Amino acid sequence: MTSPKTFEQQYGALAYSTFLLTFSAACYSIFLGSYLSSRGVSGSDLGYIGAAGPGALILGNMFWGYISDLTGRRRSLIILGSVISIPALLLWLWGQKPIEFAALNALYFFFVAPTVALISVFILDLLPPEARARRFGGIRVWGSLGLLTAAWGTGWFLKAEPSRMFIFAAAATALALVPFVVGTQEVIRRGEPRFHFRHVLLNRRLAVFFLCTILHGFWEPAVFLFLSYTMNQQQAPSGLIGIILGMNGLVAMVSFPLAGRLADRWGRRPTLFLMYGLSALRLLLYSLITNPLWYLPVQLLHFGSFGISEGVGSVYVSERADPRDRATALAFFHVFHSVGALIGSLIGGQLFAKFGFPFMYQVFAGVMLVAGAIFYVGWKLDREE
Repeated sequence: MTSPKTFEQQYGALAYSTFLLTFSAACYSIFLGSYLSSRGVSGSDLGYIGAAGPGALILGNMFWGYISDLTGRRRSLIILGSVISIPALLLWLWGQKPIEFAALNALYFFFVAPTVALISVFILDLLPPEARARRFGGIRVWGSLGLLTAAWGTGWFLKAEPSRMFIFAAAATALALVPFVVGTQEVIRRGEPRFHFRHVLLNRRLAVFFLCTILHGFWEPAVFLFLSYTMNQQQAPSGLIGIILGMNGLVAMVSFPLAGRLADRWGRRPTLFLMYGLSALRLLLYSLITNPLWYLPVQLLHFGSFGISEGVGSVYVSERADPRDRATALAFFHVFHSVGALIGSLIGGQLFAKFGFPFMYQVFAGVMLVAGAIFYVGWKLDREE
């Protein structure tokens, strides 16, 4: 019987798959707002269409995470969800009404959920504790490169036909499956039956962080869906929108390894506390910008919003959780982020419709500060740290 492949032996397949899966998700997330704007979707409709995605992601993460811990499988569920997400993307080509757009957004996010949470669990299962944050950040650099390539490489091709975005995303997902199926291997971790939800939610340290994650989740619709819509309203060309949003990928390429090193040196909690302040500053600056070009330097703050959140937050949750509940805990991390994104989409759509985008971004910046304050209080009250 052959021994299972190590992380180093699977690195090439994981890097290539992570690149293409993130490229696919980035094509969808970055340009969906522009596509909906081109279809004449109103601000209020944009809010509930955007909220349908995180809503489905909540259910998807809970479902796939629980099934993963119950069966001890990650890899096969990632493959299954990716395969089904391909037709879910192509169905957008026939969508006509806002209610159909909302349903399609929900369908896609439910089945793409395993590639969001479980691939992180799959990688973390392979990594030893030594320098885990740095090494996890290193593999996530490939995802950042996929985001950058999607934003800077596809925006110029969408001006004549924005719906091409769905074809690009579906093709990238299909290509990502080839190295993942051929080049990865999993040791099934089947444990004793237990109600994983209860064990995760009763973990006090995780509960505080999950509350903060809900509030911090407001940043996602603010910097993707609403920002893309805002720039379209400011008459920014699709290529420029791609460059500005693609800065997220460029910054994340540096952010993941840097955030990992900071977390390994300073600790997980100090690095996460920094995240809330950087996210608040970013959204406040968004509220002051009228010329789209000024978004470019502000995108450097993606280091906090995403680089620290995903790179360090995932490691923090996986280390705080019982190893038997790791997939469920990571799923809940993404679930509560999605709850925040859902609430942010709904509230943001209403704030935009009534008061405009600048006020919406200022409110969201305040939410980031509240999240940081709660996290700080929980940190200082924890006598074990």
